[in-house]
Amino acid sequence: MKQVNFAVMLGLALLTVYFTLENTSATTVNIVPGVSTSLPLPALLLVAAGIGALGAWLFAGWSGMLRKADILEIENSKKRIQELEIINSNQNNILPFIKFPTSKYIDKDVA
Repeated sequence: MKQVNFAVMLGLALLTVYFTLENTSATTVNIVPGVSTSLPLPALLLVAAGIGALGAWLFAGWSGMLRKADILEIENSKKRIQELEIINSNQNNILPFIKFPTSKYIDKDVA
């Protein structure tokens, strides 16, 4: 799979280089209405790639932060479940002679 990724990235890089070598003329960019500038196309490609890479980096960071928060919440839930299981087992050891009535209508999977 690494070879396929490498081949795709190399192909895209070669296509970008070929495109920029063939299109070196200046291009007018309208930033906002009334504000425009003229830059060479390769510079615009670098700027666009940089903005895209920055967006991908920010999205990856945000996703990682959300994933860490979810993992922390799951770990805290597991710890709380273990604490409650210990409390439950301690209560059963204190009063082993008390038997709670069970109903035949209670579904064991749900309860």
